[in-house]
Amino acid sequence: MNKDTKATTNARHFYAEAYTNYLRSGNLEEATRQVAHEVYVNRGTSPGTQQGDWQEAERITALWPHTITESSQAHLFDKALAKTRHWLKEIELELGFNNPNDAYRALRAVLHAVRDRLPVKESAELAAQLPIMITGMYYSGWTPVNKPLKTKNLDEFMDTVAAQLPKGMDPLRITRGVIKVLERHVSAGEIKDVRRNFPEHLRQIWDEVPQYTR
Repeated sequence: MNKDTKATTNARHFYAEAYTNYLRSGNLEEATRQVAHEVYVNRGTSPGTQQGDWQEAERITALWPHTITESSQAHLFDKALAKTRHWLKEIELELGFNNPNDAYRALRAVLHAVRDRLPVKESAELAAQLPIMITGMYYSGWTPVNKPLKTKNLDEFMDTVAAQLPKGMDPLRITRGVIKVLERHVSAGEIKDVRRNFPEHLRQIWDEVPQYTR
């Protein structure tokens, strides 16, 4: 692959990723801004202006539904799958598992319990920071009705987590392990908002989790 072909392929992949981010956020202006920056970077020393870059970005984003190719979609799928595998591997290592299935169950159990304990808006804000494949799992079976769920005490919350775990797993250990992984990937501000939306009697799940800052 020559230099020009590689640059064109990389640009297409970037635009496809920006399109996916737009579909998740609904913020077309931010997506266009990202594309305009990429246009600027790609033209290098070629003549151009900031206004011209923005106009080109608007043209690209307007045509997105017609220009996102199958190869770009395949690239996005591969990247999404790789990111999901990376998260699961971190959970395996954190909790001492030896297979991704247990890691997946642990992540699902904790995310569902946390999700249902959050107000709808906060739940959606957390979902926006998850890998796209994990987002699908996060929303599986979810309904915005009667949220957040009321939880009387920590034991009741742990029962919710344990309901989706194989027998023999300690739900508190699993919850704290998954939270450690989440704090490596989710912004510190979002983690703070999640914790703030938990009542005092449930914040014990963070007691042994070192606070991660960026």
